[in-house]
Amino acid sequence: MSFLNTTANLRNTTPIPLPPSKRQGAVALLHDHDFYLHCDPHLTDYKAVEAPTNPAPTFASYKVPAPVSALAGANPTVKLYEVHDHVPNPVYSSNVKSNEEMVDFADGLWVRVRSPMGVMMETTWTVRERTDNKTQEEGGGGENAAADDSGLELVEEVYVSCNRMLMGLVKSSVEANWQKIHDKIVSRMVEDAGKATSS
Repeated sequence: MSFLNTTANLRNTTPIPLPPSKRQGAVALLHDHDFYLHCDPHLTDYKAVEAPTNPAPTFASYKVPAPVSALAGANPTVKLYEVHDHVPNPVYSSNVKSNEEMVDFADGLWVRVRSPMGVMMETTWTVRERTDNKTQEEGGGGENAAADDSGLELVEEVYVSCNRMLMGLVKSSVEANWQKIHDKIVSRMVEDAGKATSS
């Protein structure tokens, strides 16, 4: 890695007010890539992209983290997307095209985003059973926060690699948007669970 580049790890957690028995349905929502992409507050458009065919990349060539690969099933696939965002910043607003790789796995969704100027983000989304009060300690909360420690939680783990000059801007963007994204996802999880119960 160039000495001009640096990395950062971010983690955000939000309670899901659902019992552990609803975990599979909550994970299934993360596998809905159209819904996930539309949780991006800056999204203007996206399209699915076909993988190259000559030669066709192998799953291993994407260098998906081992913990994700182990839970990605017998025939894991990488879905590719071209994503367009209108991203405001303090100096100007710009239209940004990014390439995204997504892998569904048993506990959630893994996403790699490659953006202009060498910005790369890998995000692992998991739904897990909440066993203690770490949710609040790790920066969790939001409008879906539960009063006790029972139920599930949505965990977002972000790895960022980019130029040192850009890291502050990238981190501030994540920190400014994560809560509204989590709230949208969790609200839909609760809504879907209610529909499944009443049907």
